[in-house]
Amino acid sequence: MKKENGARIDSPETLPNWVLPWPTFQVNWKRAALMVIDYQNYSSNPETGTAKMLLEKMPDVAAYYVPRITEVTLPNTRRLLNAFRRAKRERIFTRHGAFLPDGRDFVARRRTREQDNVRLTGAAHLFPRGSYEHEIVDSLRPWPEELIIDKNSTSPFHSTGIDQILRNLGVETLVVTGMATEMCVESTSRDASDRGYNVIVVEDAVATFFAEHHRASLSALARVFVQVWSTDRVLSALQGFSSGDCPGS
Repeated sequence: MKKENGARIDSPETLPNWVLPWPTFQVNWKRAALMVIDYQNYSSNPETGTAKMLLEKMPDVAAYYVPRITEVTLPNTRRLLNAFRRAKRERIFTRHGAFLPDGRDFVARRRTREQDNVRLTGAAHLFPRGSYEHEIVDSLRPWPEELIIDKNSTSPFHSTGIDQILRNLGVETLVVTGMATEMCVESTSRDASDRGYNVIVVEDAVATFFAEHHRASLSALARVFVQVWSTDRVLSALQGFSSGDCPGS
C-alpha cells in the first residue's frame, strides 16, 4: 500500500486514538458489485473539464491531482473492472451532472455554485447528460450490459432508484472506486452503509484534489461506515472467490 504523509490508511490499526469497534463484515463475493463513481471526462480527462482548468489555473493542485488520476487511480480501477468482469460480478457506473441542458434540475445551491465556477475560472465544473464531458472516460468505457446510473446529486441514493436496483440485483457489498474521495465517494459510501450495504472503499482507486482531504475522508469513513482496502487486497480476495477458495473478509 502506498504511503501518504508517512502513514498507511488501509486498516483500522493505522488510525490512532480510537477505542470503539471498527466496521466488520463478511464479504459474500457472489453478492458483491464494483461501483465506479463519476470517472467522467469532465473530472478525469486532462484534456477537458476540471482537470484542464486546474492545469491552466491552479498548477500546484494539478501537480498532485492529475498524476493521481492518470497514473494511479484510473489504472487501478481498470484492473478492478477487468477482474469483476472476469468473475462475472456486477459493475455499476455513476455519472454526475444535470439531467436537463440548462441545469435547472439541480438544487438552487448547486446552480449558484456552477455560476460561481464559471465566473471565477471561466470553465464549467459539471456538464449535462449527453455532453462529451458527461461521458465515462474511454479507459473505463462501460460494456453494453453494464449499468450506468445518471445522478444530479452528490450521492445517487438521493436522485435515483439505485437502492431498489441494487436490491433487485441481489447486491450486498459495494466495492467503491471513483472521485472525489471526500465528496461523491464519501457521500455515496455513507448512504450505502446506512442502508445496510457492506462498503469497501479502495484507497488507491479513489482520488480528490488534495492529499490531506483524501486521508481525512478515508479516516472518517473507516471509523464507522466502511472498510478501506487496497486494489491488490480486493484483487486477491476476488481471485480467491473465482478459484473457489475465498474465505470472506
